[in-house]
This record gives sequence, C-alpha cells and structure tokens, in this order.
Amino acid sequence: MADRGRSKSSGLHPPGPGNQYQHIRIDPGAKAQLGDTYILPSPAPPLPPSYQLGLNLRDAPQIDEQLFVGREDELAYLHKWLSPSTERQNVVAISGLGGIGKTQLSLHFARQHHQRYSAVIWLNASSEVTLKATYTSLAQRIRRHNKRSEIGRGEVAEQLTEEQAVQLVRQWLSHAENKTWLLMLDNYDDPRLPGIRSSTGYDIRLFFPYSIQGSILITTRSSRLTFAKSVRLNKFDDLNLSLAVLTRRSGRQAHEDVHAKELAERFDGLPLALATAGDYISQTADSFGDYLHMYEQSWTDLAENSNGLMEYDDRTLYSTWSLSLKQVSAQDPQAAKLFRLMGYLGNADLWYELFRKGAGSAPDWFCDITKSKARFNKAMATLYSYSLVEAMPGLYSLHACVHDWVLRYLISEFDIALFGLAARCVAQNVAWDSVPEYWLVNSRLNHHALRIEHCQERELFR
Repeated sequence: MADRGRSKSSGLHPPGPGNQYQHIRIDPGAKAQLGDTYILPSPAPPLPPSYQLGLNLRDAPQIDEQLFVGREDELAYLHKWLSPSTERQNVVAISGLGGIGKTQLSLHFARQHHQRYSAVIWLNASSEVTLKATYTSLAQRIRRHNKRSEIGRGEVAEQLTEEQAVQLVRQWLSHAENKTWLLMLDNYDDPRLPGIRSSTGYDIRLFFPYSIQGSILITTRSSRLTFAKSVRLNKFDDLNLSLAVLTRRSGRQAHEDVHAKELAERFDGLPLALATAGDYISQTADSFGDYLHMYEQSWTDLAENSNGLMEYDDRTLYSTWSLSLKQVSAQDPQAAKLFRLMGYLGNADLWYELFRKGAGSAPDWFCDITKSKARFNKAMATLYSYSLVEAMPGLYSLHACVHDWVLRYLISEFDIALFGLAARCVAQNVAWDSVPEYWLVNSRLNHHALRIEHCQERELFR
C-alpha cells in the first residue's frame, strides 16, 4: 500500500520539517491524491515595451485631405530632414505667417509617411499648460498599450501628476530601442528662449526626450527656433493653386470664373483667406464677385458675420494675427507702434529712409526707432520673426490681407497722429526735379500716397 504522505511524483517528498521549500513536480498523468502538493508557476516576466503606436492624430484639427494643394518642395524637405533611419535627432520647424497652412502641411506629411515611423503623435503645443495636459493623455495611452511591460505595471487608471506624465513620456521616447517615432508639436507660437522674452511663453526643449534621438516636427510663427532646421512657408505664388483652394472649399468651379480670379489675386495666395472665402460661398448664395465686393466695402460687417473654419474653431482670418502682435508688443512696444503706422502706408516697398526723413518733430518713440538703421532693422526683425512683415534686399513689405487687417481692425478708429506721421513720411521723401533721377524716387512713393488718400476718404465718408 502506497504511503499516503508520499506524492505521486518523481520521488521528491512533500514539504516537511527541514525541506519546507522543496518544489514538488506532479506527474501530469497521475490522479491527484489527498496530500499532493501543487506549486503555482511563477508570474511570467514582463514583456519588452511596445513602441508601435501607429498614427495618432485623434486630437489634431480634422482637415480633409482632399483640401490640400501644392507644397511639393516643402514636403520633399520634410521627407529628407525627418528620416527615421538617421542616428541623430531630427528637429524641423515649419514657420510662417498665421494662416499660411503650417498645420495642414504637417498633417498631410504625417498621413503620407506614417508607415515609416513606429509612432506618429500629434500634440498641442500652443501653451505649456496645454502641452502638459496632452503629455498626460499620451502617458496614459502609452501605459495602456504596455500593460504587460514594466511601463504598464500597476493600475493603468492610476492618476499621474503632470510632472510624472512628462517624465514617463520623455523616458519612453528615450529608450534605446525606440528611435523611429515622429513627435508633432503644433502651434508653438509663444516661445521663451534665449533672446526671446515672453511672460507667457515656455521653452519647448524641456519636453524633448532625454536621449538625442527620434524626429520632432514643430509648427510655429516664430522664425527664431535656432535649434531646428527651418521650412519657411510662404504664400502661393501660382494663381492656379489659389483657384484650386477656392474650388475645393466652395464646391464651385473657380478656374473659369473671372471674379474668382480677381478674388484669388486680391488675397495674394494666403491659404486662410482663400479657405475662409470658399467656405463662406459654399454656405450662401453669393458669388465670388459678391464676396470680393463685401470684403472691399464692408470688411467689418463681413468679419463679424463670418464663421471660422470648422477645423480651427478658435481662429479666423480676422483674429489670427492678434497673438503675433501681442508677442511683438511684449518684446518691442515701439515695433508694434511702427506696425500700426504701416496701415496708413502702402503694403509694399517700405524702407528705412522713408521713415527716417519723417522723424523731424515726430513723437519720441518714432524718433528713437528711426535714430539709426540698426535700431530700425531691429524693430523690423522682431516683426519679421513673427511673420508680420516680409524682408527682401533693400525693403520690407506686408501681405495684402495683413495690411487690410491693420487698417480695418487695429486702427479701425482713425488715429490722426499716426495718419499725420504717415503723410509726413511720404511728403519729406518727395524729390524735386533738380534731383538726379527724381522720378525713380517719386515712383516708389506713389502707392503710399494713394493709401493715404484712401484712408482720408474713408474717414470723410464714414
């Protein structure tokens, strides 16, 4: 008779004095008997972390891919500079005027090339508070995706502080095996970096991974992110691209419509202006010509009664540049005043001497900003860094739509002091016929004089 204290095993005795922790291996084919001892298997070791998160654009603006046009050169630069096969870290910034299409370009690139990356993650970087909140959401997503790895230990629903969430994401992005991700930081328009003062801004580099790896794509209005390669986005130079935007947004054929061409030329290739017009026309019985007439004659009324684009619920053509000017004002208040003055001048061919000769008995701020070319250029560089002006050899300019916004929104109440200063600048630059090639100088003043006349008539017939 079998000993009841002995298990049907390979001869090993059940735990007893002196051998309490001995493992008992039960013959799988034997019938279990009273006194048999079973040892539960040890928990499986945690799996390696998973880095395959795929395309994550859930919280990004939802822009129909069919609305995207052009930008082949810029897409080629992004494809080259954001290669996941490089050993170094790739950091690229798409910069440009508000409404130029930075976010749309970045999202189109992500959808086109997401299969090259282990993860493509869009985050809202418009403020430090917003970015921390999106990092917290991303940290929870990473933990849910890694339930059986070290990252996912503990309850996934356990609340993380914002600091813990940021640390977790930065660590996950820094793992040696995790180098082929693409992080998209959208709307970093308020930087606080060396040389850039901002009471509300922050340094986005504090959210980069600890290891120098992976690919980071930033969209920003600032041209001063020196730690990133720059893709500066400009207006559409090809009229056909502007007409394509009007066609796709309005649902009407614009290429053969003479008024659509006039509208496209008037908006000078600015995607946000074209998209706003197209969306408005798609929802009304108005024609392209009707919209252009309202824009010219009833700008304020049109602004007050136009909806923003569905994909940008917090931004419209008529408000998008306010943030940029606010940041300019914080860094150089005199530059912001100079920008307002430009509303009373033409939008093209602005140069130092045009302003310097108008100083005379001008206000102190204007005398200071024109006292030297270096000081003037510093002010213009601040405006340029937020894409409010364009710089070319020997002159500066404003986009036509920005110029309209300055006059009809920023200085909608007639400013007699600024108007008089603008008129003085033009008058003091007029060359008499005794001056060699005087006609060349005066021809540069024509459109400035016409703008002053327009502003005067506008005030008289209010």
